[in-house]
Amino acid sequence: MNKLLLVTFLSVLFPFLASADLGSYIVVGKAIDSTSKKGVPFVTVTVQDGHNKVIKRVASDGDGTFEFTVKEPTAGQVIVSAIGYGTSKANFSIKANTKKTNIGNVLMSETLAQIGQVVVQAQRQLIKVEPDKISYNPEADPEAQTINALDMMRKVPLLTVDGDDNIKLKGAGNYKILINGKESPLMNNNAKDVLKGMPASSIKNIEVITNPSSKYSAEGVGGIINIVTNKTNISGFSGNASLRVDHFGSVGGNIYTTAKVGKLAFSLNYGYGQWKRPKGTQYSSIENLLGTEFKSSIAEGASKNNSNNHFASGELSYEIDSLNLISGSFMGFFGSNTGNNDLLTSMYLPDNNSVNQLVTQYRNINKSKGTYGSMSGNIDYQRSYKKPDKLLTFSYKLDVNPTSSKYDREIVGIKNYLPSKNRSENTAGTYENTFQADFVNPITPKHQYEVGVKYILRTNPSNIDYYNYNEQSNSWIPDNSRNNDLDYTQNIVAAYVGYLLKLNQTSFKVGARLEDCYTDGSYNQKGKDMSFTNSLTDVVPYATISYNMGDASSLKLSYTQRLQRPSIWYLNPYIDDVNPIMISYGNPNLKTEKVNSFDLGYNFFASKYSFDISMYARLNNNAIQTVYKPQSSGAYEKTFDNLGKNNQYGLSLYGSVNPLPTFSISAYGDVEYGMFDGYTQDFTNGVLAPKFVEKEGWNYNFGGNLRWTFLKSFTLSSYGGYHSKRIELFEKTQPFSYHGISLRKDFMNKKMALTISANNPFKKMQVWETSSVSPTLVTYNRNESEMRTFRLSVTYRFGKMGQTVKKAARSINNDDVKGGGNKGGTTGGGGGN
Repeated sequence: MNKLLLVTFLSVLFPFLASADLGSYIVVGKAIDSTSKKGVPFVTVTVQDGHNKVIKRVASDGDGTFEFTVKEPTAGQVIVSAIGYGTSKANFSIKANTKKTNIGNVLMSETLAQIGQVVVQAQRQLIKVEPDKISYNPEADPEAQTINALDMMRKVPLLTVDGDDNIKLKGAGNYKILINGKESPLMNNNAKDVLKGMPASSIKNIEVITNPSSKYSAEGVGGIINIVTNKTNISGFSGNASLRVDHFGSVGGNIYTTAKVGKLAFSLNYGYGQWKRPKGTQYSSIENLLGTEFKSSIAEGASKNNSNNHFASGELSYEIDSLNLISGSFMGFFGSNTGNNDLLTSMYLPDNNSVNQLVTQYRNINKSKGTYGSMSGNIDYQRSYKKPDKLLTFSYKLDVNPTSSKYDREIVGIKNYLPSKNRSENTAGTYENTFQADFVNPITPKHQYEVGVKYILRTNPSNIDYYNYNEQSNSWIPDNSRNNDLDYTQNIVAAYVGYLLKLNQTSFKVGARLEDCYTDGSYNQKGKDMSFTNSLTDVVPYATISYNMGDASSLKLSYTQRLQRPSIWYLNPYIDDVNPIMISYGNPNLKTEKVNSFDLGYNFFASKYSFDISMYARLNNNAIQTVYKPQSSGAYEKTFDNLGKNNQYGLSLYGSVNPLPTFSISAYGDVEYGMFDGYTQDFTNGVLAPKFVEKEGWNYNFGGNLRWTFLKSFTLSSYGGYHSKRIELFEKTQPFSYHGISLRKDFMNKKMALTISANNPFKKMQVWETSSVSPTLVTYNRNESEMRTFRLSVTYRFGKMGQTVKKAARSINNDDVKGGGNKGGTTGGGGGN
């Protein structure tokens, strides 16, 4: 930690020491409205020398103030432009003995004339705070050339990635992930695998939306993470290619190309990633205070996992005329993984002296292979009107998500446990058809309404076959008592309406969303056909009021209700007793979680600094809670019920500073107080009965990023963060920290770049610990793996850039499932509209 602080201190200090001989002559001015005499915010200032050669472009602050530096005394001209204003000019002259020159006010007059596109050639902003979201810009992060999308998530404010690569938004796992505003079923079940295979260099923005309006699906208590992929400008043919490698032997790369022929434009992106890591260690313990055959067990050993991923995406559009547009896109992701786990399990009973006595011991060797994939395609028709911002959109989306897995388990009996070999094979898939229509109409500049409807038909077939190995015949024999065929269908109908009113500096937005979901499922339990149904109807309100306190600051108060609808993994009552210590099954009678969300926030934006602070409350009185039922043998059952309360009150802070045009630093933090209650099982007076439990405590995290460009072609970046122990009703996660640094060198007029980077260079091993305590059950888990990683990458850009592939302004976003790859597990993932 001391080394990390030293490196960070030097990284922050050195740009200021080095800046003494860089651009020591400063020119300042201010753009003001010629009528109101108020500053014009965020104008573009083009600086020309005495020969009319452009030497610099900068953007002004929110009050119109601008500043730029030059290396030597000179004379020239500034050209100030902004949308809605005519171009204004002012001369400047710098003398050798004057370090700072003020050219005063530059008057700007409003005009109805339209100006062309203005390109600001300045350092890209790494993090941008907006009234309804925070955006992280990987294009401004040199390390994006060497890491995958999951590693990039670790650097985004409000997001955390734990030791199992699970993503949390403000510490919660109930959120949704969109790709370009659209949902893929693969993100519901395999989000972390998808993000490992997606190169960070293919991402334009990562948007964190903590309080979505009613146009988004109400699913996702914590909010929405929207990953916006690159849509490089095109004219003719252009693209880029990259290759990366790390010291573990992981390799990856991607190629992105765009082209345009007449009115038809398209783009293609392909990436490949191979992920390797050395073996990690595992340790877990379970203590069942009611056990008679055993009261405690310990499992310890090692695990190793590798994966290979292919990612492809594309977009195309055809502009029929200026008011009619047809656009479409596709995304495909296919991968495979292998895993090897070797665990030694020991079971104990205390003797008369309360000393643990070993009663059972066995070795569990597990080898797994799996494939997963997703193909998603959509087509949108957009009808524009001569009235600005009036749009009618019709959309259709098809998602296909096939998966398969194979597990070979060998039990080696050491003491009082019979040896065995068994195998399970699972094939499953999600097939989803979505139809949607949206209409937005600004009645007047002050009034606007939006309406939309959507229908989703989702089918999910799944088949699990179990086999036992017969030593005598040397063959695998089907175990029909464990085979499980599951099929379920979901019909989801949704409609929303929203209204926006703008009154001078104050805006009001209200809306509501109606969602109805009907699930019909069937499964086979030990040769018997079983069925279940679940019907959920919810009305979700939304309201927000924002006040513009100036050209660069605003205050916002909002309320909405977010939903967390149980997925099939929570609903399916199939009894899974493959692990004799933990028997799990779902509950088809679960209800939708409803969370009342309140936010009060203030933000300020300027070209050199920005600041955001928000206070929030998340009130959930019917949380889906894991219910543990201890058995007298020492094993326990695991299921789910709407028994818990989860109330969280927090404060979030974010700030960024750009003291030099080539240097920026940002920091963020979040502190939260949680109050939880629910029920567990307790053994009182010889009877197993529910017991009410309460818990409360503080959670917090903080981190920061810095970026410095020096000697024109070198860029140094670093980041770090710390997360406190996470307290929930029964579980507690121990604190952890992370850090990283990268250096990029540009060549060939920035067409080629070489980047070296290191994640956690001062900490070789990362340890993740979680524990759970209830009156009858105590668990502890510890995972340790090597996270220190050194990477090298090279990127090359080719072709010419011009017009972009156009897209419909509205499209389909599905985010209606609380997903998980196993009963009760969630990987994040999902959609939006």
